[in-house]
Amino acid sequence: MRVLFVTQYFPPETGAAPARALHFVRALARAGHEVRVVTGIPNHPSGRVAPGYERVRRATERHEGAVVERVSLYATPDKTALTRFWNHLTFAWCALGPAFAGPRADLVLASTPPLFLGLTAWLAARRCRAPLVLDVRDDWPTAAVALGEMRPGLVARVLAAFARFLQRRAARVVAVTPGMRRALESRGLDAGRLELLTNGADTELFRPAPENGATPAPGSAGGGSPAADAPAPPLEAPAGTFTVLYSGTHGLVHGMEALLDAAEHLRDRADVRFVLVGDGVAKPLLERRAAAAGLARVSFRPSVPPERLAEVIRAADVCVATTRDHPFCGETIPVKLFDYLACGRPVVAAVRGDAARVVEESGAGLVVEPGDGAALAAALRALADDPALRARLARAGPAFVEARYSRRALGSRLAALLEDVHRRAHGRAVARRPGGIPGALKRLADLVVAGALLVLLAPLLLAIALAIRLDSPGPALFRQRRIGRGSAEFTITKFRSMRVGTPDLASHLVGPGAPMVTRFGRFLRRTSLDELPQLFNVLAGDMTLVGPRPALFNQDDLVALRQQAGVDALKPGVTGWAQIHGRDDIPLERKVALDRWYLEHASPWLDLWILVRTPFALLSSRGVF
Repeated sequence: MRVLFVTQYFPPETGAAPARALHFVRALARAGHEVRVVTGIPNHPSGRVAPGYERVRRATERHEGAVVERVSLYATPDKTALTRFWNHLTFAWCALGPAFAGPRADLVLASTPPLFLGLTAWLAARRCRAPLVLDVRDDWPTAAVALGEMRPGLVARVLAAFARFLQRRAARVVAVTPGMRRALESRGLDAGRLELLTNGADTELFRPAPENGATPAPGSAGGGSPAADAPAPPLEAPAGTFTVLYSGTHGLVHGMEALLDAAEHLRDRADVRFVLVGDGVAKPLLERRAAAAGLARVSFRPSVPPERLAEVIRAADVCVATTRDHPFCGETIPVKLFDYLACGRPVVAAVRGDAARVVEESGAGLVVEPGDGAALAAALRALADDPALRARLARAGPAFVEARYSRRALGSRLAALLEDVHRRAHGRAVARRPGGIPGALKRLADLVVAGALLVLLAPLLLAIALAIRLDSPGPALFRQRRIGRGSAEFTITKFRSMRVGTPDLASHLVGPGAPMVTRFGRFLRRTSLDELPQLFNVLAGDMTLVGPRPALFNQDDLVALRQQAGVDALKPGVTGWAQIHGRDDIPLERKVALDRWYLEHASPWLDLWILVRTPFALLSSRGVF
């Protein structure tokens, strides 16, 4: 399978996004897939172009079995809303050329944010007629507005609508934390298209030091980049010094001010020192505050490549992770947590939500409230004074990460996910029925009749959409994965009859009186008026007016029976032979038998008869669950 991977961040850049991208590439290469990465000239997170790339506008490299095509973008260390916007937009524009060039991709993978590159990836997927998988590392711009980094208003609403546009057109949306998955589902995104793939640690690189104290041989994470040859910042200190390490991006969302608060609370401890390794937009502010407060035992170091970072983590006594004191931060899990735990270091985490659960379940650290410098200082003081507690916490981390958050295992899940998406998108090889001239005439009839019905029913469609919006919050339309011709997957469009956030009920149905069905939805389900938007699916060619009803995405039993009967040679229909003989109450075997009878006797006259009979079946409401 040829995979086109569009990501703005890639090694030698450091941080969570480049690390995740690298391990995606490794996993796909291990699985035998051909990967082409379109990324930017390295400059993240400092905004300064990496050594060796200062005059590079376009470059093609080989990296761990993948072709990496780098494009120019606007880069500056002056991080403002405008400069970040221009940085993101210039990459999305410059990436268009490479994304459209080269061999036709079988699948397109895009990592957001930045959000604008999602449009580049979607257009490339459309050109290649390939499914798009969207890796959502951050719930942007919703998170930015919630955290005060972006003002609410027209721009935020437009960007949020653009994010929904991309997510609803992706074959799968991959969320990086359980909280993010819940948030996306609560906004009406089809839960069946949502996947959870957390971050983790490269346990081949981030692992405890041997018992004899020798440093383990580093892995191959640096990729031979110029940054990989830079010396690691030493953490050597006089005997008896207790070193507290923070490593990673110094961003506004990370709440690192609590670290400086803790350092002030620990002024009386001459044996405790803080080392902050990394870069980011908040670093200059933190450095100025530390200098103004006279925090001599707080030192700042630049970012280092992963294999050096593993050495730095192993040299620390305790590692710290922080986030801002904001409810929205409960949806995030700092990647540094997994690296700390994998290296066998005790952790103090000023976090809540999903990140707090990871630390508590690991049994390898202490959790305090985010933004509480005094609580953070108290936890550090306790660990500094209790070597036995530190040793107990340190032992728990590596096994926990290996079992649940190994990058290699997570990468295998990604490869399996993309293979499943590719298989479902293309379906199985089966001769189309009807074919030839009868098939062409049926398609022409679909276009004429569906187009005419949409024009004639436009006032009704608008009235239904308005009634849905007035009846309950949420969009008027509902999209869901279904199985079509050749058992290939497509997205069906219906009027929404359930409350936003209702889980996919998949192979089992609920009655119109179920609590998740809206008041107006009961009427829509009884009359099947919720099916009318499927006329757009007919125009798009995913469905036909008359054929077997499309199976739900996880109705594997029905799909298997239809494959055995050869029924999946037919395009799914808005109505069908089975539907006029009974509806939700027909057993699967009986339904497939009726579909098989239609396959053997299909003709324009039979289609016309089914269309004439359908309104009477709808009015009777017989067999509707």
